[in-house]
Amino acid sequence: MPKNIRTILPWIFGLVCLLLAVSLSGFAQPKPIKDLQPTVILISLDGFRFDYLQKYRPANLNALATDGVRAKWMTPSFPSKTFPNHYTIATGLYPQHHGIVENNMYDAGFNAVFRLDDRKEVVNSRWWLGEPIWVTAEKQGQRSASVFYPGTEGEIAGIRSSFWKKYDSKLANDERVDSILSWLDLPRDQRPTFLSLYFSDTDDAGHAFGPISNETKNAVLKVDKDIGRLVRGLKAREIFSQINLIIVSDHGMASVNWRNAIVLDKFFDPKLADRVFWTREIVSIFPKEGKEDEIFQALKRSLPPQARVYLKAEMPARFHYSQSPRIAPLLVLPAEGWILTNRRAFAEMESKGELKKSRGGHGYDNLLPSMRAIFIAHGPAFKQRRVVAPFANIQVYNIMTRILGLKPAANDGDYGAANSVLARR
Repeated sequence: MPKNIRTILPWIFGLVCLLLAVSLSGFAQPKPIKDLQPTVILISLDGFRFDYLQKYRPANLNALATDGVRAKWMTPSFPSKTFPNHYTIATGLYPQHHGIVENNMYDAGFNAVFRLDDRKEVVNSRWWLGEPIWVTAEKQGQRSASVFYPGTEGEIAGIRSSFWKKYDSKLANDERVDSILSWLDLPRDQRPTFLSLYFSDTDDAGHAFGPISNETKNAVLKVDKDIGRLVRGLKAREIFSQINLIIVSDHGMASVNWRNAIVLDKFFDPKLADRVFWTREIVSIFPKEGKEDEIFQALKRSLPPQARVYLKAEMPARFHYSQSPRIAPLLVLPAEGWILTNRRAFAEMESKGELKKSRGGHGYDNLLPSMRAIFIAHGPAFKQRRVVAPFANIQVYNIMTRILGLKPAANDGDYGAANSVLARR
C-alpha cells in the first residue's frame, strides 16, 4: 500500500465514523416523558374549511376527530380574516374588543397603520389589546411556546412567550413540528404547558386555486401528514394519551371568480377620504371631515345589489363590529363570491389575465357555510367519540384556561362550549 494512502486512511475512517454517528443521531429514539403536567397544543390550519374533513378525507385529522371530540363546525368572528380570528381564538374577545379588527387597519390615536407585511408594527405591543392565552399562562407561572401563531412575536402587556420564533414562511412544516417536540423534551421546570403551531398551506392553496381544487386537496393532505408527524413524535415520547391537542382554523374559504368585481371608485370619489383600505371582501373608508354622509349617500345610491355600504354605527349587531375606534366609519361588504376593487387594481388584474382563473377568498359574512372553521380536540381533558353542536371561536380561550387550571382574563365567551367538549366540568 502506498505510504500516502496509509497516512490518510485513519483520517478517512474517523470522518466516516463521525458522519455515521451524526446520521444515526437523527434517528435516535426520544426519551419517554414521565413527568408531564396538563398540557395543551393549539394547532391552527389557516383557511381550513369545515367540510374539507369530508371532501378530502385527511386520515390523521379524521382519526383524531373520531376518537376525540369535534364541533360540527366552529363559527369565526367577523371579519372572517386571519389575524382578527387567530387573536379571537387566543383571547376569547371579539375583534372590536381585542383591537385586531382587520389584517390592515388604522389607529387615529397614534396615527399609525398596521399591515401584515410591516414587521415593525406587527410586533408593536400597542396594537394587541386583551390578554392572549400565552400571556395568561406566563403571568400565572406556566411557560408557553409558539411556532408562528399570530400575535406571539411581540410583547403583549410587557410579556412574551418563553419560547417563540420569528415568522419565516420558508421554514418547513417538519421543522415546525420538531420545534414543538424539542420544547416538550425540556426538563419539567423549563417545559411549556401551552404550545401553539401554525400552518398556512390550506389558505395559500385555497386563495390561489379555490377551495374545490386538486391543489387545495394536496394542501389538506400535506398538513394532515404534518399532524401525523406530531402524533408519532408524541407517541415516541409516550405522551400522546396525555397531551391535549386542539386543532382549529381561523376561517373557511369561498369560491371566487374575479370577473365578479365591483369597481368601487366608480361610485364614490376616494379623494373625499383621508384613507381607504382596499381589500377584496371588505373596504374600510375613513372620510375627510364633513364628507362621511356624501360618500355614504353616493354609495348607497349607486352600488349594485351584490354589495352594501354600512355606517359603522349601523353594522348588524351580530357582527360585533362597531365599537373599536380602529373600525372605519364606512364599510362596504360584497356578497359571497364577489370582490371589491378599484379601477387601477382591476386594470392590473385584467392585464395579467387574472380574471380567468378560479380563486378563493374569505372575509365575508361569518355565518356563511363557506366561512365555517374546524374545531377538533383529543386528549385526556376531552370527551371521546363525540360530535358537538357548532360554537363561536370566542369560546376556545375558556376551554384552554380550564384545562391548564388558569384563571381566565375578562373575555366575551362563556363556558357552554367548554362544558360540551370537556370530560369534566
